[in-house]
Amino acid sequence: MNHGTTAVDRYVEKSLASVQGYLTTLDARVVAALLSLQLQKQIAGHLCEIGVHHGRLFLMLALARRAGERALAIDLFEDDAINTNTQHAGRDRALFRNARRLGIEFLEEEVWKTSSFEVQPSQILKRTTGRIRFFSVDGCHLYDAVENDLNLAEGTLGDEGIIAIDDFFNVDWADVSFATSDFLRRAKGMRAFAITSSKLFVAPAAAAEKYLSALRGRPGLGRLSTVQIMGRDVLALRQGTLKKGYEAIRELLAKRAS
Repeated sequence: MNHGTTAVDRYVEKSLASVQGYLTTLDARVVAALLSLQLQKQIAGHLCEIGVHHGRLFLMLALARRAGERALAIDLFEDDAINTNTQHAGRDRALFRNARRLGIEFLEEEVWKTSSFEVQPSQILKRTTGRIRFFSVDGCHLYDAVENDLNLAEGTLGDEGIIAIDDFFNVDWADVSFATSDFLRRAKGMRAFAITSSKLFVAPAAAAEKYLSALRGRPGLGRLSTVQIMGRDVLALRQGTLKKGYEAIRELLAKRAS
């Protein structure tokens, strides 16, 4: 199958390394593959991220917008204790600077400076004008916040929508794993279909099976294997050591050049 090259693919290959953030190249390619699949299958809907930081992933969602679609950024857009006085400082202006550099424009409704604890699903749907096809959960990583954000995602997701959950199984943020596990036990219609070293991808059960099969047949995503999560097959994607080293060097060079 000829998947073609999209604006999202070009961003991953040419611009990702120049945007500060924690999104790995492997995760970016998995997200790009899923967005591409939604394009091919004409899966309509909007895009949303809680916890935008400098926009490393959110810019991918913005580039994936089709006519009539919106990408909603929900963030405090202020530096926190983790990022103050580090290379990742400046969250109040970084997204907009990066967007201007890449020629990306946002409607006023697409950038929402607020705590996700103050958000209701109906408010998200009002800003986007419809249900979400890709929802990235990457806000506060404590239990109550992850629980809240997953509930927002579930309450706004379309029938073939995807939830990407950041830092699942990260030893520094164990609450993400506990909150996500409890969510999957409660939300019976949802299931995990793919996992990397830093993200878990979830969708309604029927759509999850289709996404899993499509990723399995996608070339160039890394080393693939099958693992079990809650009694169901999930595709595990890993990056080879040489590839990981090459990507790290490329990103370092890109940061020095920017």
